[in-house]
Amino acid sequence: MLHIEMLQALHGDAFILHCKKGKNEGVVVVDGGPTQDSFKIVKRLDMLGTIDLMVLTHYDDDHIGGILAYIKRHKDDKPFPVKEMWVNCAYQVPFKTSPNISMMQAKKLADELECINHDLIQSGHPAIRWRKPVIAGEEKHLPFADFQILSPFEYIKELNDANFKKEIANISRNNNRQKGDLEISLIELSRNNKKSPNETSKQEVVNWSSISFILNCDNYSALMLGDSYPCTIIDSLKRKGYNCDDRKLVVDYVKVSHHGSCNNISNEMLDMIECNKFLISTNGGTGRSCHPDRESIANIIYHTKRDKSKPIHFYFNYEKEKIEKKGFQFIKEGEEDECLFTIHDGIQLFP
Repeated sequence: MLHIEMLQALHGDAFILHCKKGKNEGVVVVDGGPTQDSFKIVKRLDMLGTIDLMVLTHYDDDHIGGILAYIKRHKDDKPFPVKEMWVNCAYQVPFKTSPNISMMQAKKLADELECINHDLIQSGHPAIRWRKPVIAGEEKHLPFADFQILSPFEYIKELNDANFKKEIANISRNNNRQKGDLEISLIELSRNNKKSPNETSKQEVVNWSSISFILNCDNYSALMLGDSYPCTIIDSLKRKGYNCDDRKLVVDYVKVSHHGSCNNISNEMLDMIECNKFLISTNGGTGRSCHPDRESIANIIYHTKRDKSKPIHFYFNYEKEKIEKKGFQFIKEGEEDECLFTIHDGIQLFP
């Protein structure tokens, strides 16, 4: 059994995964949305009681805000309501600060966890399991679910090395989405070549550190991509023996990376995945970062190896009208029938 809550977290991510494997049940929280929406997120998390696993994929404010607020709220609780945390902490992943990268919040979270564990141990309560970095290639087997970690790789620390940047030259195009994309057909957009990333961008280093994983429980599965880049996922899947022909990764759900940004998806990655249900968490974005990109929708619909006998289903946690009002229109009238896909908007719990 797997039930997924995709909470409304403005332009951020906040997921609750209700898992069951055999007779064992567990609750997994993945990210906590931005600081400005943390009160609402914490209120929902408080209703869960004990959280078996809390995952902070990376340190952007739209992921860490609610997590930090929750930790602060419960720091004096004994026992602490979170059993285990996956969080590659601030001093484990080197990157510089910028307005969108919450280095100080990451440091505060690390400090809070250190203090909480010290107090728990001193009072005879079990400490939170959190210290060890979560790295691609690891497998985690918990009583209620199994996890295969796809990112980040250990060589994340080399991201500041110019030589390493050469290896990632084709992961993304310029982030300035144009309204003119609406005038280009989805099939044409799907054929776009991804351009080189901006090598001066501090944001990319943080997204490269994003934790992504495959979750399996009973007969259900999900691919949770955080804000990861497709070349990392492709590399991990190939190392596990997956390919785009006779051994695709088959999952029930894909949480689309980075709120549907065209920088974080590729046809090659999609060709290796068999899935027709895609989750996109966004209210349309903030500032100049409007999501989802029409090109991302096009990639999912028209990548070469798509099984066209199965209609694609897109699930959004906000209403399409609200998303397009805050961002841009990303689908034209009639395209759902023409291109064999359906948009389900305002969905927060499924199946």
